[in-house]
Amino acid sequence: MENAKVDAALYLLTGLLQRLNAERPGMLQEMIEGVEGDQAALPDNIENREHVEKIFDEALKLLARANTA
Repeated sequence: MENAKVDAALYLLTGLLQRLNAERPGMLQEMIEGVEGDQAALPDNIENREHVEKIFDEALKLLARANTA
């Protein structure tokens, strides 16, 4: 699905993350590790688990994209 608003926000957020990482090298990797830790710590009985997992997956994709670009 194409959504120009979402794509623009993703573009800007990626750029901001890259600039921050340039000023503080390693920041993105720290954030990736934090998100992975939070995801691993989810309780088994969390409500809307599928949706919550998708949020973590998208956050990790965004961080990885910013970290490699």
